[in-house]
Amino acid sequence: MNRLKVNQSNESPIILQFQNLQPNTQYFYIFEFYDIENITPEYLKTVYNKEKDYEFTTEFEQPMFSFKTFGLIGQPYTFNFSASGCARTASISTIFLDIYQNTYPQFFFMLGDLHYRDINTDSVDEFDFAYKQVFGSTTQRYLYQQVPIEYQFDDHDFGKNDADGNSPTRNTANLLYWKYVPHGNLHNYRPLFQDEELPQFPQEVKNIEEINEENIGSYRYQIIGRTIIITVDLRTFQNLEVLGDQFGNFSNARSILGKQQREWLITILDKVAITDWIQAVIFISSVNFHGETWDMFPHEQLLIADKLQNIQEVLEKQVLIVSSDSHMTAMKNGYNSYIQHLGLKYKYGLQETMCGSLDKSGSCKTQPLTFGPWLGKNHYTNIEIQDSQLRTCIIIRAFEKSSQLFFYNTCDDRLKSLEGKVKCPFDVLMRVVYVIASLLVSFGFLIIIYLIVKKCHKNSMRYSLVMREK
Repeated sequence: MNRLKVNQSNESPIILQFQNLQPNTQYFYIFEFYDIENITPEYLKTVYNKEKDYEFTTEFEQPMFSFKTFGLIGQPYTFNFSASGCARTASISTIFLDIYQNTYPQFFFMLGDLHYRDINTDSVDEFDFAYKQVFGSTTQRYLYQQVPIEYQFDDHDFGKNDADGNSPTRNTANLLYWKYVPHGNLHNYRPLFQDEELPQFPQEVKNIEEINEENIGSYRYQIIGRTIIITVDLRTFQNLEVLGDQFGNFSNARSILGKQQREWLITILDKVAITDWIQAVIFISSVNFHGETWDMFPHEQLLIADKLQNIQEVLEKQVLIVSSDSHMTAMKNGYNSYIQHLGLKYKYGLQETMCGSLDKSGSCKTQPLTFGPWLGKNHYTNIEIQDSQLRTCIIIRAFEKSSQLFFYNTCDDRLKSLEGKVKCPFDVLMRVVYVIASLLVSFGFLIIIYLIVKKCHKNSMRYSLVMREK
């Protein structure tokens, strides 16, 4: 057993870096407390949530935790992760327990809106307190102690509702993300070929004064086996860049990605296209790729769709878009996946699963859908990449608490060929109301025309009688 001594004199998170770990291996660890006052069994219960199914198996009467390393890069490797988004501030919902106990993921991906503080100032203390509220929740802490966490902020945990790059919280949100959130190399251009030289990547900063346009932003990618997970930052750079003539004569169109992130993303997608051993692409978008936010930035939306479609249709790799923000659980199989621009509809056939919400009220923001939508809270999705020498498939299972909502397999041509005309319930209701109103209006016009004709006919009869009398 190896021991690592840590001295902590302030409230900053403790960062431990382990080296020389073996791939695809389960590791176990415990915490020992020394020279700390007021450490009692009751206190340890609050720290570890001892009553939440932990097994105390060591002589120190401390809970044992574990994590599992991933398989070798470039080799077939099957793994799964769960994903969702949109949690009330300091939520103590039991959905966080359900995620772990029902799916046992290798990691959990928080897709945005970790909290709803809607901070609108550059206060480090407010963001600091927001993170402490999240990790102070007994149920959330339970999940994050069991499995690694991946996280990408969206609007409510970046700033106020619909916050973009002009938000006064821009620098502070990124600074506190670096402080509290475990993550890999941000902006990484880590090569996809072993014989390439590893270029420099921006070093993280610890003071807000050190933030600049070279190091800001949380976009990154990670390779697990033969799967690449690409995560974009849709808040830090949104609405800052005017595209000008880069996408034709649209000088007033703005960017959601920003120049630096867009160039990075194009580079990564182009490398994926020429790297034979990459068999699956998971594209993480904190908002629906076929939804209202991306629709405001069609130039970059179409650019990404072109790249992903080439990878999926021409190169025959598996591609899945994973998103949240819409407060609904649903699936688009690509049959009716369109992008609209300048009155034209472009069909790309991209598959997208919409995850959530954890414990926020439901809504519906994209359509038509193949499965769903299931509105409301207590929703999450488990994504399994089944990778073997024969083929690679992505399995999607969506849940409400412990009940499965739908199942989808990207290798099942029957599921991919479903027409998928399911509409949002509100849209269906409004369409029914519209049809009824149209019928009533039409019927009303018919009645008016009938009355006018009747009156005209009656006047005509009177005129005929008068003429006869004369």
